Amino acid sequence: MKKNNILWLAFVLILSSCGGEDSPNPTPNPAPEPEKSIYLECLPVVAVNTLDVLTWNIERFPIVSSAIESVAEIINDLDVDLIAVQEITNDDDFNELIGLLPGWAGFTKQFNGGNTRLGYLYKESEVTLVGTPMYLYEEQSGEYNEAFTAFRRPYHAKFKHINGLEIDFINVHLKCCDGSENRRRKASVLLKEYIDLNLSSDEVVLLGDFNDEIVDENDNVFQNFIDDNENYLFSTMAIAEGDDDFWSFPNWPSQIDQILISDELFDNETHTNVLELDFCNNDFLNIISDHRPVLISFEGN
Repeated sequence: MKKNNILWLAFVLILSSCGGEDSPNPTPNPAPEPEKSIYLECLPVVAVNTLDVLTWNIERFPIVSSAIESVAEIINDLDVDLIAVQEITNDDDFNELIGLLPGWAGFTKQFNGGNTRLGYLYKESEVTLVGTPMYLYEEQSGEYNEAFTAFRRPYHAKFKHINGLEIDFINVHLKCCDGSENRRRKASVLLKEYIDLNLSSDEVVLLGDFNDEIVDENDNVFQNFIDDNENYLFSTMAIAEGDDDFWSFPNWPSQIDQILISDELFDNETHTNVLELDFCNNDFLNIISDHRPVLISFEGN
């Protein structure tokens, strides 16, 4: 074969393999657009430099098996930094939730055989656990059982955020319902005594399901904190005094999920609001939780 014929054959083969006029390269299909979250209109925008904290009673988590994935979707979409949770029913489901949250860690601990647990979730890129979490009054009984039940002690953990804040969080789930007002009042007294004696100069956030209003003028079980307004502030007070359409427990309705901050954080709090996720998902209150989450954000010092 002549040399020019060999060169021509090689050229044709190269052109065919690379795609010429007769064999154009197929255009790859574009990657599908990610599905937009159904909660898009109900989630606030959080800033990179703020510590964004959620308290959430996730009603006997999970009330249905699909609630695990639903809660993970909400947390991933919301992109807060730290969450205090109430009503975790077992470790396996809680650990499955953590597994669906890339970059997150968390812990919960059963107390004295109780059937629900308190816990924390936190984003490891922004938040660091300081020290060892502990239940308050773990060894005491008597009046402490009456105040917090024999199975539900306050859960204390300290976290440090990348903006410099280092905050002691006390997660609570107080005894519910009419007839338990004195138990919640005793809990309020004991909690204030603990903070005053042990954390008087620290940045403190007391948060969770308080199971009572903070605007009751006749018999306010949290009056001891309210009266000491130089040292303590309910950041949820404006919500409690506002429209009941936006309260955290819409089935009653009532504002019973509270956030209390110490005076060291008065200048750091930027806003507190209830996330009305049921406005975006009509099934939220039935298949995820009967409580709406409550969000607070803090700027650094």
